[in-house]
Amino acid sequence: MASGRVGGTRSKIRGQVGNVVYQVVRNPDGTYTQISYGKPEDVTQTITPRLQAQRMCTCIVEALMRDLKEVARISMQSAANKSKSLNAFSSFNLSLVAQDCKTNWYGNNKFYYPNTNNIGTPSEQMGGEFLLSSGTWQYNGFDEVVHLDEPWKEWPYSSFFGKRFAGIRFALHPYSESIGAFLQRHYMTVLDKLVFACFHDWWEDQGEEEERIYHTKHSYAICEVNSSINVDLPVTRETLMDLFKISSDIEVFKDISFDGRSFFIGFLIDNRNDDAYFYTEGAFTISRMEGKAKISSSRLRGLPDATGQYFYNQAPADVFGSWMGTPTVVPYPSPFV
Repeated sequence: MASGRVGGTRSKIRGQVGNVVYQVVRNPDGTYTQISYGKPEDVTQTITPRLQAQRMCTCIVEALMRDLKEVARISMQSAANKSKSLNAFSSFNLSLVAQDCKTNWYGNNKFYYPNTNNIGTPSEQMGGEFLLSSGTWQYNGFDEVVHLDEPWKEWPYSSFFGKRFAGIRFALHPYSESIGAFLQRHYMTVLDKLVFACFHDWWEDQGEEEERIYHTKHSYAICEVNSSINVDLPVTRETLMDLFKISSDIEVFKDISFDGRSFFIGFLIDNRNDDAYFYTEGAFTISRMEGKAKISSSRLRGLPDATGQYFYNQAPADVFGSWMGTPTVVPYPSPFV
């Protein structure tokens, strides 16, 4: 950029001459300085396969972040605050998807890769084995993450036929114990949180003459131990129902099993009406037992009998033609070789 001194406003040059742009700026002492610089060239970004692959991976993680934002804010132990936890959650998962995209271009993929016509639709969420949390805590306040295709075996009532349950399970002591003893046995304090998340989908009916709308989504339940509960109270159905304050994006189901050996928290849906289908599930603990918050590491894991079916024809090579404007090219050659 070049500049030249001018005597006053009458001798100023403004505007463009050829590829040179002229401007005049006023100095603090009242004089004027003329500035000239070359006009920037218009740069059109070339669409390359690698750039489009990056965009495909990014859109998958962006959709995840919209659903699990509240989880992402509290799931990364190394993050100094909620904002940094959110950024770390996004960065880790983008790295996971990008590596899977490169390594499993033609199959065995761990994430569902979308056609471009999925973007911005009710079925935009794709699903996959995302990172849910990262930390050094070695214990979980629950005994296991469970998926029940036949919950009527835990609650033998006709109202549970055709239902499906996904959530976390706590083993109950065969003999009477206090709430305090229950928490201690599960390595929990009254300051702890348990988080469960899953991927599910459902159909929305639009009437007899309208096509049904397909929805996909990640849902979560953040269970915070009720700090005001009397830990000397005995474990009963009533005290367990009051043990956690739960925030969630969908309705939460919680109850003791019929035999009294388990307590469940999670999501119960009517599978007969195609209300939902759980594909991946995961859970973690935020513990204050040692003072500073520590978090157990976890990922969303696919159900063994569903992974192949759900990912069928959704490897990068199967859909990437739509990202390059050539949807009929299947499989699309890998841009990473």
